[in-house]
Amino acid sequence: MVALWPIASLAGAASADPIAGPLTIVGSDTISALVLRWSDAFRQQHPDVRVQIQAPGSASAPIALLEGAADIGMMSRPMSADETQAFQRRFGYAPTRVAVAHDAIVVFVNPDNPLQAITRRQLDAIYSSTLRCGASETVTRWAALGVAGAPAARILATGRNSASGTSEFFRETALCGGDYRPDVVVWPGHGATVAAVAGNREAIGYAGIGYVNGLVKALAYAPDEHAQAVAPVMENVMNGDYALSRLLYLYVNEPPDRAPAPLPAAFLGYVLSERAQALIAEEGFLPLAPAEREAETQLIRATMTP
Repeated sequence: MVALWPIASLAGAASADPIAGPLTIVGSDTISALVLRWSDAFRQQHPDVRVQIQAPGSASAPIALLEGAADIGMMSRPMSADETQAFQRRFGYAPTRVAVAHDAIVVFVNPDNPLQAITRRQLDAIYSSTLRCGASETVTRWAALGVAGAPAARILATGRNSASGTSEFFRETALCGGDYRPDVVVWPGHGATVAAVAGNREAIGYAGIGYVNGLVKALAYAPDEHAQAVAPVMENVMNGDYALSRLLYLYVNEPPDRAPAPLPAAFLGYVLSERAQALIAEEGFLPLAPAEREAETQLIRATMTP
């Protein structure tokens, strides 16, 4: 289902503010709540802006930009080589990519499950049909992971649908680029995945760190069988110790030979401001480090200044 939040203009009369008009943002469900929060705050400064957000998944962002159906694409992964090449074939230049926040993927189980940690090889054995991370066979029962007692029944593997950037990131990082098993149960949103695991003692799932709550138990993660498992907490995400960390992005179509559209440029500038970055933690993500924010700001100035 497409999530849609129209934000109507509050201005009753003409304004001298040059930042006005419609702004359409399409893409990732992961970042949509944060972008909505930013949009609300941005409109307090520019009340003649009308923002529409659609969040069917990261895969929709490149398509919307390609078809001119979005001013900004929001993605929880970088564009793939195929997506970037399709854009370049259409327009003759690459899309502008701006990193806006840090996120992490958390693997979790039902609170009644005694499991405390999991490795990449174990995840690959649970979720993948190709076993590229070194597992000798598929794992379908909790007993194979050394879980004594309940739940000892068959593992119910859950995750995100194929349109999701989270699903693609998990496939590339946790499954070594392999293929998902056909019996993995997929959901269109993070909240649905969390709810499914919370309600089933035999389930395992993954979601963005901002969506994980006390209804499920987060697992520490080790990318190697001999490495220490690291807890998915904000400190470990920021210092690079937690291996399932990622950046979140906004993409725009900005021709290099003409003046940028003022509204998308102004919104991106706001998103990288200290005020906007301060809102990120309230949505369960992590802001950019000062050096990262300065680098992304300079990128905007370099690529979006006439």
